[in-house]
Amino acid sequence: MFTGFTVLQRISVGLILAIAFLLILGSNRLDKRHFETIQNTVNSVYKDRVVVQNLIYEASTIFHKKELRYILGNQDVDARNTENEKVAQILEDFRKTELTSKEYNLLIQLSDDFEELLTIEGNVFKSSGTDQEKSEVIAAIKIIERELDGLAKIQLEESEQLTQLSNKSLGINTLLSRMELGFMIVIGITMMALIFYPVKKMLPAGDD
Repeated sequence: MFTGFTVLQRISVGLILAIAFLLILGSNRLDKRHFETIQNTVNSVYKDRVVVQNLIYEASTIFHKKELRYILGNQDVDARNTENEKVAQILEDFRKTELTSKEYNLLIQLSDDFEELLTIEGNVFKSSGTDQEKSEVIAAIKIIERELDGLAKIQLEESEQLTQLSNKSLGINTLLSRMELGFMIVIGITMMALIFYPVKKMLPAGDD
């Protein structure tokens, strides 16, 4: 196909093909990197945000029931033990997720306050459970509920940031695809020009 080309035409075609190859290679590497970013953010939204949000909801439900039981004066030892075991497991599952520094600090504080609540509850069940002791339990629960609300807010903020990152990567991929298409069109036109409109050889001076 290229046997009738001059040396200059062959060099030009080679350069164009090299540029096309490098363009496709670079575009594929960039696409791969951005798709990996999107995949990681989508996985993180589910594993570290959606799942955690469900853990927070479960813990909040447990503490709400616990608070209501103390308000009603129902000291159920079995219910207390079951609830506390569930909360301990929830906190353990929470620690296994990818945590931000703010989230980590708040989770540590929550764990400490939960241990404090266990101590207060233990004192209540050892004694007759005075109104003062019950008030202390309820106050401790409210502190924990505020911390759970803070963790829930973090999930929304982080989910929003991850979604923005995914949208940014998708936007860059779309732009790169359009640029790649434009470059390929230019390269195709250049190749056609070289094939169908070859460069004429310069004639020596004095020749007709």
